[in-house]
Amino acid sequence: MQNPPGVAGEHWLIRASPRMARPDAAACPTHRRIAMRPQLVAEPAAPFRSTPYEEFGFGPLFTALDRVEHDGRSVEQVREELRSTRGPFRGRGAPVHPAHLAWTAHALERYVAARAREQAAAAEAGLPPTLAVRQPWTWRTRRLDTPDARGARQYEHTLWGRTYASAEGTVRDLWLPSLGRAKTSRPGAELGAVAQVMAHGAPTPRRRARDAPPAEATDTGRPPALVRVFDIGCADGSVEPLLGAAPSFGEGPVEARNRFEAEAVPAFLSTATATGTRPGESCVDCKAITGCTDLRRTPGLWGGRPTPVTRKRRSVSAWDLRLYAECPAQYHLVRRLHLNDLSGENEGARRGRVVDSWLDARHEERPVRGCRDRAAPDPDVLRSTTGLDEAAAREAAAMLAEHRLLCPLDGLGADEQVLVQHRVTAYVPELDVVVLAVPDLVYTHRGRWIWRETKTSSRPLWERDSLLRTYPQLALGVLLFHAGALGDDPRRSWVELEHLREGHGESRLERIDPGRAEIVDEARHVISGLAQPLLEDTTYEPRTGRHCHGCLARTWCRPGRAYAADHPLPNGPGASSSADGAGASAELTPRGGIASDD
Repeated sequence: MQNPPGVAGEHWLIRASPRMARPDAAACPTHRRIAMRPQLVAEPAAPFRSTPYEEFGFGPLFTALDRVEHDGRSVEQVREELRSTRGPFRGRGAPVHPAHLAWTAHALERYVAARAREQAAAAEAGLPPTLAVRQPWTWRTRRLDTPDARGARQYEHTLWGRTYASAEGTVRDLWLPSLGRAKTSRPGAELGAVAQVMAHGAPTPRRRARDAPPAEATDTGRPPALVRVFDIGCADGSVEPLLGAAPSFGEGPVEARNRFEAEAVPAFLSTATATGTRPGESCVDCKAITGCTDLRRTPGLWGGRPTPVTRKRRSVSAWDLRLYAECPAQYHLVRRLHLNDLSGENEGARRGRVVDSWLDARHEERPVRGCRDRAAPDPDVLRSTTGLDEAAAREAAAMLAEHRLLCPLDGLGADEQVLVQHRVTAYVPELDVVVLAVPDLVYTHRGRWIWRETKTSSRPLWERDSLLRTYPQLALGVLLFHAGALGDDPRRSWVELEHLREGHGESRLERIDPGRAEIVDEARHVISGLAQPLLEDTTYEPRTGRHCHGCLARTWCRPGRAYAADHPLPNGPGASSSADGAGASAELTPRGGIASDD
């Protein structure tokens, strides 16, 4: 198998983590294939670049748990060490944001308490106690002299999470942390990969990323009689058993291997041999970015300046920019670290999601059909199927009725293209930034590309406000059209805003011409004013305001808590007034919600 352009090195070693067995329709096949081959590197080589703050949400927590489980420290001692060192124990690692430190202390207490409860329950069931294992488990094959059909001579399967084993080795446990609530299930292929390593792997010394593993296969010795896997929610301390919840449901070596071969192996083979490219979030960490011809280069997209200190590659979206403009700390904690205090969305944001989902489902139908002749959903049906309250369900139904008069698909020719939630990706090389945009709808009409954003609101558009400033995603759409990221001629393109309101005749459709120089200049001014401070920031200081009421990280942000306490919303946390002007509003809430990856 040949290396793709922009990549050098050998591909005889394939290293697979359970995450690689997860289906991921948005991921780039080439990126995932390269990521499974640790001997491959970017060409030219990408230097290591530090970050001003720790960007792995679980990093400080795992170090804190090491101090408790391996070094015999109490939880309170480790909490004090977190406060005094600001995160990097023993002087190692990047500093940790103060709110991230608070989250770590919160998660540490809940994790230790949950483990204690589970161990007490296991003792009652007659199972031996399990103790933390210092070295991660790995399952490795013997290195062959000749490569197989995939060009590999050796396979190595790894685990992520916290590992435990009983003294005599009959029981092995894996605890998988989630940032919010515990997950109740994971894909079968992922659990199959986990079970195989748990049952047939062995503790393995850590080594540097590109160091070759020993040529010998893993010496498993005596496999365990029982493998158990738990998911723990760091926000609330909830625990969900995923494998081997009780002796009667035991996952032993034979069951683990069968599960691995039936579910994980096909998924791994598919990932290890996949071809083609799909620009998107994968570009941020991809080793092949310099040689990828499918990723559109857009130098000078908004005229940004390189930062004084070179940082590792990042992605930027309109939602990132809008959230950072509200509060840099919220951007770092919610968008970069994905912290989530489980406070949930307000009713206005939920209403917006319901409208979005209904429109997406209808616009994705093939053959293409407009909405004018469709009946708007009944409010009672919306309420029963979505969980909206009576007022929000009534508003959503009225907004969908308004959309019927503005639907762009009515009368659209059968040969036109219609793309729902289509990801548009561009790369700004001088900034080393991947730009991500997901318009609600992109379609063609007589050779013209049209980008439509649909927003719901209880308030009318303010005539004196610039649409590009009010909705930065429109400004980003203008710049991406102008740079040729979607369609080669911006003079034959439109950016549209469909502004839906409840009242009959109150909704509006606004069109923006990305071919006009003054529109492009305004869009550059808007995006530059939002992006440059974000890219240069190294402190992510809190900026309090009305948005604090909807911040998913407010629990651990001292200034945010103080502001919310001193400035209560007029009608409580779910007040409709907060749904359209601040916080996690319907206009500001990202499509798809907050990711909780691990």
